[in-house]
Amino acid sequence: MEQQEEEQVGPTQGSESGKLTSPGHFKVFDLAASATFRSEGPVTRTLWEGATARLLLLALKAGQQLHEHRTSYEALIQVLSGHLLFTLEHERISMRAGTLLHLAPHVAHSVEALQDSLFLITLIAPSAKRQAEALATALAPESAAERQQEQGGEE
Repeated sequence: MEQQEEEQVGPTQGSESGKLTSPGHFKVFDLAASATFRSEGPVTRTLWEGATARLLLLALKAGQQLHEHRTSYEALIQVLSGHLLFTLEHERISMRAGTLLHLAPHVAHSVEALQDSLFLITLIAPSAKRQAEALATALAPESAAERQQEQGGEE
């Protein structure tokens, strides 16, 4: 199994190294300068993390893979460069630079780089309300009509 390296990357500072300065009320990231490819395996960098979302930059060399996995987060996956093959359950999706994929939580998926590829993943945590609704649906999968009756009538 390939090792995956994860690095924490904060806001860029200074301009001597080609990076951009960012004051406290916003952050600017030079994605190209942040990209690192390793022959030993994929590289994941956490660019930003908040209470409800996380932004990751991933770099895969041609032939590298992220084996099948699931996440409890909703995900937006944007290919910045290269060519990736996403396998979602029984579908295979070819993604090149400029392609954006929305992925619902808990969907099994894997990724293979057909070329050296750089992509951005925005992970969005489910809201407490959506989590409660999903849990309620999973625990008591009753029909909408039954729920209406329990709530005191029809709409």
